[in-house]
Amino acid sequence: MVYAWAPVAEKYRAGEISKDDYDNWRYNYPQFDDTMIWEKVPSQEFSDAMVKAFKKKLKE
Repeated sequence: MVYAWAPVAEKYRAGEISKDDYDNWRYNYPQFDDTMIWEKVPSQEFSDAMVKAFKKKLKE
């Protein structure tokens, strides 16, 4: 998370972005974070179904 915040804070201190842009970025973090790759995870229901299926398969 520090890797995402440091460059934005530095841009603000250097005058490259406005206070409003900085505040918008930090209030909406991690929505505007482009330093990381975000992946969606399966729902809990899907995960539970997969665990149940694997357990059943292991018993066979």
